[in-house]
Amino acid sequence: MAQNLKTADANSVALPQPETAVAQPDEASIAELAYQLWMAKGCPQGSDQDDWLLAESILKNRSGEPPILE
Repeated sequence: MAQNLKTADANSVALPQPETAVAQPDEASIAELAYQLWMAKGCPQGSDQDDWLLAESILKNRSGEPPILE
């Protein structure tokens, strides 16, 4: 006996919805990671903004938000 199988209609499939609010990393977390990045580079002067932006990008990427591209 053959069974009558229905094919799934693309409109009837429930897809997971992306989160609308992504948690932003807090300043303390960004500062900690920026400091670690700066230390790992040998403590160069004048890289504070680059280190901060990189740390922020890394932490946002971990939370699912796309990283900042320069």
